[in-house]
Parts: sequence; C-alpha cells; structure tokens
Amino acid sequence: QALGESSTSTSNEDHAFKSATNNILDSDPIATIAKALDTPAAKASLAAATAAVEPPKALNDNSDDTASVKPLTNDTTDTSQTDQGKTNDGGKTPTPVNPAEPVDPDKPVNPITPVNPDNPDNPVNPVDSVNPVNPVNPVQPDQNTAPVLNVPEDQTVSLSHSGTFDKLNGVTASDKEDGDLTKAIKVTGNVDLSKEGTYTLTYSVTDSAGQTTSAKRVITVANDLPVISADDQTIEVGTSFDPLTNVTASDVQDGDLTRDVKVTGNVDTTKLGTYQLTYSVSDHDGGQKTKTINITVYAKDASFSGLDALTVQQGSTPDLRKGVSVSDPYSATPSDFTVTTCDTKTPGQRSVTYSYVDKWGHVTTQDRVINVIAEKPVFKGLQDQTIKQGDHFDPMTGVSATSTNGPVTISYVGEVNTQKAG
Repeated sequence: QALGESSTSTSNEDHAFKSATNNILDSDPIATIAKALDTPAAKASLAAATAAVEPPKALNDNSDDTASVKPLTNDTTDTSQTDQGKTNDGGKTPTPVNPAEPVDPDKPVNPITPVNPDNPDNPVNPVDSVNPVNPVNPVQPDQNTAPVLNVPEDQTVSLSHSGTFDKLNGVTASDKEDGDLTKAIKVTGNVDLSKEGTYTLTYSVTDSAGQTTSAKRVITVANDLPVISADDQTIEVGTSFDPLTNVTASDVQDGDLTRDVKVTGNVDTTKLGTYQLTYSVSDHDGGQKTKTINITVYAKDASFSGLDALTVQQGSTPDLRKGVSVSDPYSATPSDFTVTTCDTKTPGQRSVTYSYVDKWGHVTTQDRVINVIAEKPVFKGLQDQTIKQGDHFDPMTGVSATSTNGPVTISYVGEVNTQKAG
C-alpha cells in the first residue's frame, strides 16, 4: 500500500519517498515485489530472518496461526513486536511487515540480494547504509584435540632363542582433554625373536571423544655373526707352532664357539717366510665368519765383534778381516763371513759391509767405518855428518823427499858455523 497507493499525507518528505519508489518500480509494483521475493535465496533469507525474530510454531500447535514478527527496517534500533506498523519518520511512512515463513533445514541460509529494477536478472551491490539481515550461524562446539602417540624409531634387535620383545617399551600416549592414555594403547602385530625377519607393529590410541591416532614401527630381527679373535704372529725359526693357540670365537646367541673353529693353511717353521692362515666358524643359526692372519717365521741375527773404526794410509791395502769374529745363535762353529773391499787411493772416510749367512739362510749384515789418510813424504840424505873447521857446508846437499801425492817442498831451520868447532 505504501508503494502502490496515494497517501493522504502532503508533507515534502512523503512526496519525496513516493517519487523515489515510483521511479524504481515499474507500472505493476506488486508483480515486481513478488518477482524479487520468488527466489530460493530470498525465501531462505526471509525464513532465517523470521526464525531469528521468533521461531515458527510447532505444527501441532493449536494456537493462533498468525505469526508476529519484527518489521524489517533500515533503523538499527531493535524494536519489539509491539512496535509493528510504526515508522522511522514519526509515522509518516508506514513500514511493511514481512510475513513469517517456516525454516527449511535442507536449504542454506543466504542473504537477500537487491534487485536491479532495470534488469532483474542482474543483482546490484547493496547500499552500505542499509543493514542487511544476517543469517543465524550455528554454534560451533569446542574442537577436540586428537591424542598424541609417541613411538620409538625403527629398531634392529638380535636374534634370541629364549627372549621376548616388549612392544610397549618406550611407547607413550597423551591427550589434551584426557591426560595420560599410555595404558589405553593398543598394538597389532608381533615380533618373533627366534626367527630372522622384518616385523611391523601398528600402535593406536583413542580418546574419550572417539578420536584415534595411530603409528607404525618396523622391528628387524637379525642374527649376529660370530666373532673370531686371532692376530698376526711372528715366531722364531725351528720352534713349534700350534695355529689354534690363543684363537677364540664367540657368538651372541650361541656363546663360546672356540671348539668349532676351523683353520686352513700351513706354517713351515723350518723355513723363513710369511704364511697365511684362514679361520672360519659357523653359529647354530647359519651365520658364518672368516678371518685371515699372517704368520711370520724369523731367525735371530748373528753378531760381529772387532768392527771398530779403522784408520789406514792412503794407497795401502789393509787387512779388514784381522781381529773380526762372528757369533751364530744357531751354530757353535759359525761359517765364514764376507767383507766388501775398501778403496784407499784417495783420502777420506769409507764404509765396508760384513755379511754372515746362517744355516736357515738368514743373512746378518753390519757396516764398519774406514778412515783413509794421506801418506807422509819420505826424506833421503838426512844422515849425520862431520866436517872440518873452515870447510864449506850446504844444508841441502844430498837431501831429497818423495810423496805419492805429487811434488814436495823441503824447508829447514837451524844454522852451522863452520868457523867454529862445535
């Protein structure tokens, strides 16, 4: 009526309102309003607005079927139901009352989209000054926190014929609402320590709200290989040797396996050299271990005496064996030794090597220092003389000298007075 009929009011404000509505609406205002309201979104918004003001009456309610609702106005003041029919401008322009519609729970609540009168299919942006009717948001319940499950990392354990695996060792669970839930943990899967293999355990825990947390863990059961204790050895030639002496073997599952150790290879203690021995052992679960070591057969060195440093004249041929002897730990009558030659042609320090070979073929060597010094010149004609007083005397007459190192120069000191006896 406010939009389609003339009002008896003649105020300027009333006239302006009527002019504005007549410009917006077409010749059939009732049809325009009906068209704008005949959409799912508009119906849902009207239903939500009606439900927000006053819930619909139950179907079996025999009371008055007329719904009383708050009018939808541009005024932000929350008016009561007794204010229906009143206006925001002092009663000059009546405010239309929206009819109540039942709420359809299967339809979403959408706000009313304003209609463009020039093109009803294209909605226009709502005016900022108009407060649209907000749909009622359902109350969100407090969010429940899922339990926290702490499971150790994947693990490799030793094969065992008698032990058991504790699947819950180190596993804990907690919940924000329920606290400690470790006792509520459930495990699926099994670990057989007596058989090698890979086993998967699945852990799960559920809180009082029904939320479940799960985690997986892989357990690998492995057979430990035996351990062989054997080290490289050096033994003296001619002595006895047992390849299993000081050799041991053990296993985590089977314990001491020393008696099961087998050895391949041979050591000849009458011959010097290096020999290889290979030890092997198997446990009762099929695990096998091998280890190879070296056995060195050696002989003690002979010892020399009389090898002190020797000084010889340049050009001489010294006897380098003189005063030298050898002692053999394996023979009371050692064989002869050898010595390298020494060059004495030029002065300087030389080195010669003495060598001895025992009955095992072992060679003992030792070096000796030889100092070669230059040869002294040799004088001739230096015999004592007797001369008569007054005779002539030349100190160099009949005197000469020779040297292997080349020419020599002779000098003298002293004086002879032939005029005076003496």
